[in-house]
Amino acid sequence: MGNAISERGLRLLATLKALSDLTDSENGVSAGELRDAVAQKASEYAGHPIDRPDKRTTWRDVETLKSAGYAVERGLGTRGKYSLSSNFEPWELRFLVDATRTSRSLTANQGNRIIEKLKAMAPIAGRDKLSRRLQVQQLYLSDTFKQTAYALEQIELALSKGWKISYEQVELDANGREAVRRDKRTGGKARIVDPIEYVYSIDGYYYLIVYDPTTKSQTKTPRIDRMRHVTALEGQHAARIPREEKSRILEMYRRSFGMFEAESPVDVELELPARHAKSLRDKFGSETKFLQTAPGRCRTTVTANLSSVFYSWIAQFGGDVAIKGPQEAVDGMREFLNKNLAAYRE
Repeated sequence: MGNAISERGLRLLATLKALSDLTDSENGVSAGELRDAVAQKASEYAGHPIDRPDKRTTWRDVETLKSAGYAVERGLGTRGKYSLSSNFEPWELRFLVDATRTSRSLTANQGNRIIEKLKAMAPIAGRDKLSRRLQVQQLYLSDTFKQTAYALEQIELALSKGWKISYEQVELDANGREAVRRDKRTGGKARIVDPIEYVYSIDGYYYLIVYDPTTKSQTKTPRIDRMRHVTALEGQHAARIPREEKSRILEMYRRSFGMFEAESPVDVELELPARHAKSLRDKFGSETKFLQTAPGRCRTTVTANLSSVFYSWIAQFGGDVAIKGPQEAVDGMREFLNKNLAAYRE
């Protein structure tokens, strides 16, 4: 009797594991496929061969799981497929994965183990997406979270399939109401673009990098929370960007805060106390090199777009980090500070 009870327990666990690994709300397995998978997994658990369960046994095991609260379903008809739905919605799993990645209480190995377990709860088609999510949490605090989360789902689909994307670009009027901006080239509301990747900016927003040969950089970066009716266009193939060119574009944006259409990135020389070197490495990459100029002080060169975002990032150090060149960067920083100071002059 003890062996029979033990074998049934292993079979129940194997049934749950098989359903979790092989199915989701949109993908099921036949009774025969489930019985084969259960026999294989139960044998692995037991360390010796366990017979393939019959149809009635599988039905009873599934009913037991359902009575325990698991969302197991079977399609209509004798050939209906079994499936197990996750208790988590895709955006909830995305939040948990991103929160795990950004946690300072976990080591990299601990975080990776948790993420792998969370991925097992995701729909089959969405597991790869959780591997490439950006390491951010701020999105979930925003008022536009649901809209941005939906847009990201469509963008992910288009990127994985190589499809174009359509959307409407909105802006806020003086009263804070949204208004759709028409495409200058077509005059219509809908814009159809070739997506390259999406990125997260220091200013707290997601941006979509799209291919646009009419611009100097051959890219544009609409802000995703300002994109409405985002749709992956099935069967409409996007322009193919060579891997080397895509890597160059992404590196440019990573190193230069490049969420904006601006001049080409420039090399900026900075002087700073050595204690701030860690902050610069965190922002510009661990390969950033520093030259000691005096006890406790150093210089470095970083690549950046000369934008207000870059200048505001420098300003947060309260004068400790100083731009030494080129002259256009020095002048830009001075102009940025003067504009801000003007708001406080009597």
